[in-house]
Amino acid sequence: MISVDSLFSPMAGQMKPYSPIEPPDQIAKRLGLPEAAIVKLDANENPFGTSPKVLKALSDGKYYHIYPDPAQAQLRSAIALYAGVKPENVVAGTGADELIDLCCRLLLEPGDKVLGFSPTFGYYSHVIALNRGVYVTAPREADFGISLEKAKALDLTGVKLVILCSPNNPSGTLVAPELVDWFLSKNLVVMVDEAYFEFCGQTVVEKVQNHPNLVVLRTFSKCFALAGFRVGYGVMGETLAQGLMRIKPPYSVSVPAEVALLAALADLDHYRAQVAQLVAIRESTLARLKAFAALTPSPSGSNFILCKVTGYPAKDLRDQLEQQGILVRYFDTPELRGYIRISMGTAPQMNRFFAALGRLLGP
Repeated sequence: MISVDSLFSPMAGQMKPYSPIEPPDQIAKRLGLPEAAIVKLDANENPFGTSPKVLKALSDGKYYHIYPDPAQAQLRSAIALYAGVKPENVVAGTGADELIDLCCRLLLEPGDKVLGFSPTFGYYSHVIALNRGVYVTAPREADFGISLEKAKALDLTGVKLVILCSPNNPSGTLVAPELVDWFLSKNLVVMVDEAYFEFCGQTVVEKVQNHPNLVVLRTFSKCFALAGFRVGYGVMGETLAQGLMRIKPPYSVSVPAEVALLAALADLDHYRAQVAQLVAIRESTLARLKAFAALTPSPSGSNFILCKVTGYPAKDLRDQLEQQGILVRYFDTPELRGYIRISMGTAPQMNRFFAALGRLLGP
């Protein structure tokens, strides 16, 4: 009998897996540490956890034995109210990741191009390849911004989709509205990934009304601390929304995820207070990082900070912090080998991080 992997498509056979983040219990087991000793600053999660009202709503849920509404009627209405749009402009999914995939499925034929600006979120290239698209990237500037003049000089032949992450992951950089407007004037779809919108307040959602080729993605994984529920949404023109609703899996947002999401949106003051704390921690962390001669942090509009490491291998710094139970992100790519990314934790967690950092880098 032939080997089963000989039946894989060439694309699937050659693709490297996306590098996910380990859960804390598995990390603790691998390091031989108690789970309580792990300080998880590697996945841009909300360290405060979700609202007690969400947990109460989940415990009171009645319909976990029933399939979710494939039309997402209640879900779309609640999200639309929060985003300031009509329900017809909203599509929910299993995290923003599913919506990226659905947009690629809706738009791409084999060989169609998708334009991105690197470095950026690594999952884009993975899902574009899965959909037989061709991911082409242009480099960001030294400060990780995108030059409008250089963007105007790009050849857009064959490009069907442009992806702009704002704030950008992993740099925290915001996209200028003028750049979005320029791409919107072209015959292509513009996807603006606003997964970290709540930490900066800058959005292009208001442009959806006049631009049927705009998709704005957001998630409940970050600000709303629902990463484990996998629920996100897209805001877009009705034609795009109808297209995605036609092709999406019918039950992609689970009933528990819907219960959690609705309860979270009914407790916005709780999350706004958490965001205010995390923004204050971010600004304090930025100042504290600057005190280390070996570190050059980048300004951020998100709940993480990208930091250049000089005179010390960034990977070694990541590994040595990990041995102390402090987890930060390292990206093994040519553009980012000298950097680590630090998610914002609680004030005590950040104090543990800086104590460990001081032991490794000195005062």
